[in-house]
Amino acid sequence: MKLAVISFTPRGTEVCRKLVERLTDLGHVCTGYIPEKYAGEPERQGENPGGILVRRESLDRWTRRMFPAMEGLVFVSAAGIAVRAVAPWVRDKMTDPAVVVVDEGGQYAISLLSGHLGGANDLARQVAGATGAQPVITTASDVEGVCAVDLWARDHGLVIRDRVRARQVQAAVLEGQPVAVSWEPWLEDCLPWLGREPLPQGWQKISREEFWRNAGIHITVRTGPQEGEPGRNQPVLCLVPRILVLGIGCRRGMAGERLGERVRQVLGQAGLDPCALCRIASIDLKRKEPGILALAEQLQIPYETFPAEALETVDQPVEESEFVRSVTGTGNVCERAALLAAGEHSRLVVAKQAGDGITVAVAAGWRPEP
Repeated sequence: MKLAVISFTPRGTEVCRKLVERLTDLGHVCTGYIPEKYAGEPERQGENPGGILVRRESLDRWTRRMFPAMEGLVFVSAAGIAVRAVAPWVRDKMTDPAVVVVDEGGQYAISLLSGHLGGANDLARQVAGATGAQPVITTASDVEGVCAVDLWARDHGLVIRDRVRARQVQAAVLEGQPVAVSWEPWLEDCLPWLGREPLPQGWQKISREEFWRNAGIHITVRTGPQEGEPGRNQPVLCLVPRILVLGIGCRRGMAGERLGERVRQVLGQAGLDPCALCRIASIDLKRKEPGILALAEQLQIPYETFPAEALETVDQPVEESEFVRSVTGTGNVCERAALLAAGEHSRLVVAKQAGDGITVAVAAGWRPEP
């Protein structure tokens, strides 16, 4: 995590220095900010020995600058100071950084904000370990010793489609109700842990018919009726795995807006959730195509390309075009690129869709991160 630690007193500054050292040893990118009057001469001169910088701006300006830039903030202070500092900038549990408070005596490390998704609970435990403090965790799932739905989803790379439903299912978990879990069988080829890793206590994989009678979690790349059925009383939370690769080809100079419209159209017709996209793939000839680069930025997913020789290694049946082969060196760009980028056990979910100088295909598969 990218962390900033701030202190205000002589004793707190000692704790700040220790935390920066220990948290850096744990693999975090960590910078400490201390008052000028407690700084050494190199720090006053603007050097950064041991990851420590002098803070000359007000706390309000410092927090306004750090809150959107950091993954975690650690206040060596009273909890009230931290609460007042971050309060104007708190927006959303999905995007707010982790905020942890540790008193200058090193007695308590409190997870204050973004305990699960932001990682404040884990960070509080690490701060406690570095200072000898007692970690203070107040999230209900931790207190009750049950699985947190949002944390489980994050740890398995699943996107929460509806946070209201997530809260409803979490409430059912906290009440001790059984949680039904469902998924399409073919997803087990794309998600190595699915069906093999034990589900959390109280969660149970059951048949689709039984599924709809219980509070449940449905793992799917599709939109639409999986959310529930008319008259259904129990909440269903859809979690979306990011396993879809968008293979694309286009005429030179195609605008990103036009590509985006076409992609949305294809996904909509296939009933696929855009949240499931994990990358865009094409041929090396399109490595610097402005429209595709703009589309990747719009979708906030990586864009990768392959030489024609690599695309030719795909041994699954694809639609071939001799004209495309004469221009690019391979008889199919979008399907081959999607399948190659999708990796192990890849399969076409949407075959080549061509029109208006754009070809699009979608593949699903699993490729471990390097």
